[in-house]
Amino acid sequence: HQLTLEHAQGLVDGEGSARVLMHLQDQKLRLRAVGEDDGELLWQWANDPEVRLRSFSSKPIPWDEHVQWFNLKLKSSDCKFYIALNTQDIPIGSIRFDIDHNEATVSICVNSEHRGQGYGSTLINLASTAIFRTSHTAKINAYIKPDNLASIRAFLKAGFKEVETLTLKDKNGVNARYLVKQRQNFIH
Repeated sequence: HQLTLEHAQGLVDGEGSARVLMHLQDQKLRLRAVGEDDGELLWQWANDPEVRLRSFSSKPIPWDEHVQWFNLKLKSSDCKFYIALNTQDIPIGSIRFDIDHNEATVSICVNSEHRGQGYGSTLINLASTAIFRTSHTAKINAYIKPDNLASIRAFLKAGFKEVETLTLKDKNGVNARYLVKQRQNFIH
């Protein structure tokens, strides 16, 4: 009896209602807030060679720098950071919103094992809707390297509109395609 009780208590993680809702709404993904235990997984995803190639800084990220950055993001009230889980509760990617007044800049990463399966646009749409519903954010900005066509397609499919190609001064003059999604009539 004691073994069964301990096993059952191990299954309770506070995510049960989110899992049920996911299945009732026939969703491919659900979001959960990033926690301290996610640091290593996010570091591994960020250092994937394809991710580095598509990032504005292509150098691998040292562990100690990641830990420092990650801890700052966890503590920041201006950062909304999520892990996306599929119907089998497998983490498939992350999405982060850095909020400045009523605007947010989005950053997304899909695990290499799950790319090309339509998760990107689903994740972007799901998380954007959540940000609009739970914050005063009126506009989400996405800056994407011009050759990252898969990411551009995912953002467009998720309802973003391309505004222009611009040069990012804070990224050593690298060009970026600038896409935007505006708040619609979301109810808080």
